[in-house]
Amino acid sequence: MKVRFSCVVDQHPRFGRQAFVWVSSLLTYGGANPDSLVIHTIGEYHGEYRKVFDDWGIEMRVVEGFDSRHPPSNKLAQLESEALQSADYAVLFDCDVAFCGDISSWITGDAIRARIASAGGPPPAQWIKILTQAALPTPSVWVEALATRKSTLPTYVNGGFYVIPRALFHQLREVWPRWNRWVLEHEQLIRPYAKLTDQISFAMTCQELNLSVTHLPVELNLDTVYLPAGSNTLPGTGVHPVVLHYHRLNREGLLRSTKVPAIDRQVRKINNLIRLAEQVNFDRASVMLLREKQVA
Repeated sequence: MKVRFSCVVDQHPRFGRQAFVWVSSLLTYGGANPDSLVIHTIGEYHGEYRKVFDDWGIEMRVVEGFDSRHPPSNKLAQLESEALQSADYAVLFDCDVAFCGDISSWITGDAIRARIASAGGPPPAQWIKILTQAALPTPSVWVEALATRKSTLPTYVNGGFYVIPRALFHQLREVWPRWNRWVLEHEQLIRPYAKLTDQISFAMTCQELNLSVTHLPVELNLDTVYLPAGSNTLPGTGVHPVVLHYHRLNREGLLRSTKVPAIDRQVRKINNLIRLAEQVNFDRASVMLLREKQVA
């Protein structure tokens, strides 16, 4: 089975640092091999981590920005990547995620896998208005957003982690960009949620294609900023975060504390890895040795 793990890096230096965290943690803890990773860059990347990625054998591909009106939609540029089109599973990430454990067992099945969104985005009445305007079917079932508990579409998911089987990847490639551009042209319909264009257009794509999403558990994409409802009880529930969606690093280039012990144990694990990777001067053999030792 051929799996490709992918992210998109814009030119701002912070994205290069995030990609470094993405790569080092995915190789060390996430269960991936260097030849399964591909970093897509908006324009040629000449940042400080270019040599690191080259030395580690990470494939880098230049893609064009999707639409200047909405930079987060650059993730859709991956849909045209030849590096992903032949994979049995394309696993798409935002680059602001870090891996604390092996995710390979979750890359399976015939459906798209992703976590339900933290916030609900448009409320149901607005969703119905959007879908009606787009001549798309309205849902018969609603679910609760992870953090706010507000009603939302079952296909309205967090865009930080998608597992996409090959057949569905090719369907999304044809339809998702069209709805993303439609949303950008009808911004008044989605206000004040314009920053969520990529997530809204993904849900609309699923409505057109009649696709369902198998929801990943919170542990597989734990948002450290918009913590899930009941996060203060995480230590007592046995939740063990596997993927941290941290959004921004601190001034030292490390993950920020959340003040939730179960999450911060994993934050410290990733921060220790970052420091160790820097100490070995990003040498690939040393980093792979870190993987073998599974640094705590």
